[in-house]
Amino acid sequence: MNLSQWSLHHEIPCKHPCSCISWNQSRMHPPMIAVGSDESSQPSNDKVILCEYNENTRRWPKIETLPVTDAVYDIAFAPNLGRSYNLLAVATKNLQIFILRPLHDQNINGVQEALPKYEIRQAGQFDNHNSQVWRVSWNITGTILASSGDDGCVRLWKASCNEKWKCIATLKGDGTTEPIEKPLGNEAEPSSKMDSNASIPTTKYYKLGQVSHLKQEAWH
Repeated sequence: MNLSQWSLHHEIPCKHPCSCISWNQSRMHPPMIAVGSDESSQPSNDKVILCEYNENTRRWPKIETLPVTDAVYDIAFAPNLGRSYNLLAVATKNLQIFILRPLHDQNINGVQEALPKYEIRQAGQFDNHNSQVWRVSWNITGTILASSGDDGCVRLWKASCNEKWKCIATLKGDGTTEPIEKPLGNEAEPSSKMDSNASIPTTKYYKLGQVSHLKQEAWH
């Protein structure tokens, strides 16, 4: 990308050197940018800051700071196709996933009070890589997260219906995969372990055309 062909519209000052940036393109919320820093000389609680565009001032003020104290190497907003909240993945010495849920409108008599705009909650923190996590990336629907680290593996993460995140697959550098952890409690066994004699539902598809006797039409 040749930046000489671009004109500078905004400049956001940051306290620490910037190592990564992610743009939240959700159409349900105001434009937001997350900025991470990999400075490790001194620990601080502002290694990830959130800036939101203000239509009135046409600026990007800092609105929130995530509770991340370690150096940040990558950061990524999840695509939002209808969620009422935002998901943000952070790659540090481990993998961290945050939920950013907008609070109620704080406007009173047209005046914006200096109150938090988002409820920030850590949805998960995982040390499965046993090393630095360097990259995080979401699928197009924002439901599966991929992370890579110094262990030479790419791990895929997905949340259950009660927002519990877990690793669903591990891809090694040699092309092999690690076995998935056995389900706990009353969770169902994988289909590959089910009794092969059990009845499996099937679906038949028919070609479009004039069919006099449906049972005589070959299905595929």
